[in-house]
Amino acid sequence: MLNDLRFAFRMMATHLWFSAFVVGTLALSIGVNTTVFTLANAVLFKPVPVPRGERLVVIDEKSPNEPGNKRRVSLPEYLDYRGQAKTLSAIEAARKHQAIISETGNPPERYDMADVSPGLFEMLRTPPVLGRQFAPADAENGAAPVALIGYGVWQKRYAGAPDVVGRVVRINGNPATIVGVMPEGFRFPQNEDLWMPIVRTKAGEDRNYRDLMVFGLLAPGVGIKEAQNDLDVITARLAKAYPDSEKETVALVETFQQAFNGGPIKSIFLLMLGAVGFVLLIACANVANMMLGRALSRSREIALRAALGASRWQIIRQLLVESVMLSVLGGLLGMLLAQFGVHAFDLASQDVGKPYWVEFTMDWRVFAYFATLSILTGILFGIVPALRASRVDLNTALKDGTAGSGWRGGRLAGALVIFQFALTAVLLAGAGVMIKSFLAAAHMNPFVPAEHILTARMSLPDGKGERYESVDSRRRMHEKVLERLGNLPGVTQAALASDMPGLGAQVRDLEIEGRPNADPKHPPQATAVFASPSYLPTIGLPILLGRGLDAIDGGEGKEASVVTRAFAASYWPGLSPVGRRFRFLPGGKPGPWITVVGVCGNLVQNSMDQNPPPLAYFSDRQEPWSWLGIVLRTTGDPDSLASSARTAMQALDPDLPLFEVRTLNDAIDHQFWFLKVFGALFLIFALIGLLLASVGIYAVVAQATSRRTREIGIRMALGASASRIVRMVLSRGMLQMGIGLGVGVAGAVAATRLMAGLPGLASTRDPWIFYAVVAVLAATGLLACLLPARRAAHIAPTEALRTD
Repeated sequence: MLNDLRFAFRMMATHLWFSAFVVGTLALSIGVNTTVFTLANAVLFKPVPVPRGERLVVIDEKSPNEPGNKRRVSLPEYLDYRGQAKTLSAIEAARKHQAIISETGNPPERYDMADVSPGLFEMLRTPPVLGRQFAPADAENGAAPVALIGYGVWQKRYAGAPDVVGRVVRINGNPATIVGVMPEGFRFPQNEDLWMPIVRTKAGEDRNYRDLMVFGLLAPGVGIKEAQNDLDVITARLAKAYPDSEKETVALVETFQQAFNGGPIKSIFLLMLGAVGFVLLIACANVANMMLGRALSRSREIALRAALGASRWQIIRQLLVESVMLSVLGGLLGMLLAQFGVHAFDLASQDVGKPYWVEFTMDWRVFAYFATLSILTGILFGIVPALRASRVDLNTALKDGTAGSGWRGGRLAGALVIFQFALTAVLLAGAGVMIKSFLAAAHMNPFVPAEHILTARMSLPDGKGERYESVDSRRRMHEKVLERLGNLPGVTQAALASDMPGLGAQVRDLEIEGRPNADPKHPPQATAVFASPSYLPTIGLPILLGRGLDAIDGGEGKEASVVTRAFAASYWPGLSPVGRRFRFLPGGKPGPWITVVGVCGNLVQNSMDQNPPPLAYFSDRQEPWSWLGIVLRTTGDPDSLASSARTAMQALDPDLPLFEVRTLNDAIDHQFWFLKVFGALFLIFALIGLLLASVGIYAVVAQATSRRTREIGIRMALGASASRIVRMVLSRGMLQMGIGLGVGVAGAVAATRLMAGLPGLASTRDPWIFYAVVAVLAATGLLACLLPARRAAHIAPTEALRTD
């Protein structure tokens, strides 16, 4: 082995440019694979960064009739699990919502908050860095409200003041005492910055009121399966004891990553792993072709070794050692590229709601993956050339000047080229779908002047005893907000809306008057946006028929709607919808009839869905939401309105901050950041694959042309024209490329269908994507084949005939 290693280094130094090209090719492929595995590992595999995080599980529930839909757990169920489970050493709960901290002399701010069971932080072995954690007495009904704040809140809002413990603040308008500060970086479970204890109430005792996230800690030596069996026994017992509420309850035990990063997130990262796997296979095929050509050119050397007594295994081993050394060097360079790639992705995914526990860093799993990949890659691309080269015919190989002795490997090289082009077609198609989706999102609703619109959110506390508990109080607040913000300097139009254009909305079941639903389980649906009468003019959506909403719409008995053209065509095809009625079916029960007063143009609202229900607009007086969206239009820079809008809201209510204050363009970019980032990644993978495939077919055609130099000289001496020589050389390469394209397009169709379930994607069956893929690959392949063909056509016959 030492001799093999020394010889491998000597050969690499002798053929320096060849070795450098192989190492560079492998560095790219291993680098992108290590990058993506690092990202996937952080999202899907790495434990939560708390003590014993590898044993942390999430307990949800599901119904046997709807196995794909998970639901939360009720307080009584949580207490039953906690008291009866034998495989979990601890079980705690949390309830996620938002809260506003306000106090005299400090502007109010909105934070993500979790109500938690008092023992949660003890289970996670994460005590506060200042003050105390919750005690059981804090969760008793009637106890004085207390809160823990996050380290970031402590630093940003209170400048790290040590006297923050004991300070009384208002949380959602109610006084509460800060009793502690949690450690830096801790935001369990889902980016929370504020925690209060779960207080048992009468409403919380209802078994059908399921709103708790439940977390458990596996006992030492216990696996997920044992914990699942344990909870199955408990839920069966509860079904007998409480048949009305528990007869269809099935507990579901998952790891933290499975529970919070499943579904589309998991699919995206698995697709990325598949894409970089294709890049690696393309690189291996490319390097295998190069190694095969080089091994066949060394056939005389290998024959001499065999003649001097080297066994076939010794020859294979020597060639494999050289391949693995090249792969390891490429892997080391690829690791440096991976560190750069991981850092770049981490920067691109900042401020997009990334879970706090997802840390894009390399751990032992990444290094094990990298080491395994580097060695296996060397074996993968080296084994076939080694096997072919070690099959020595001494009589033929030792004859100098045997014409055509290098024909072996031609078919294999062609098959590898076909393989490369097929995989590249799949990569290009996937990148095309991503890029097309991002461009579609960036240019949706072109009539909306997004560059001149500022959006913001506010939340009116509407719990029992709150100032905005009643419908009338929320209506009055809507009117005050609209009047105050509409009079700000620079604002040309102001509106309120439950949802911003293109950024999603609620979907509701409905019934068309005169057409009872034939299938109550699958009624027709509508996308519903509740807005002030000024909303449609503010976003530039024209009224095509009838009128828009006005100030009297939305009151009791005056429920009205403006529907889009698509809504009218779906439910009253060929008829005028003005004056017709429909109603919502909340909880399966019919609401009041709503009269259509106008038809407006179409607008993309639920842009994350491929086939959303048609859209309709309703007056915000009809349902004055607490979750309030603000839309301000100006002729100048909308960012300039942010400060004055915040000041105006403080004058209306000092306890209500504006949040998510951004231009509509920024809001759309924030919504679709993943298409931009992942689309760019897929494009990079596809371009690497395209580069490798084009180099591969160039090398194969050039090598085949070189072996046929004498034949070409004879043909030219007998009168063959340059164009005929070009066609002859091109034919084989173009045939291989054509087969690769055919196989690749079929694979691309299948691959893009797998992407169809991802949110925000445009149609994955757009034929223009496949036309573009074929055109790009055909042009690249033709150019790669044409270069050696033109060079062959310009060989002088006398020079060609002197070639051995």
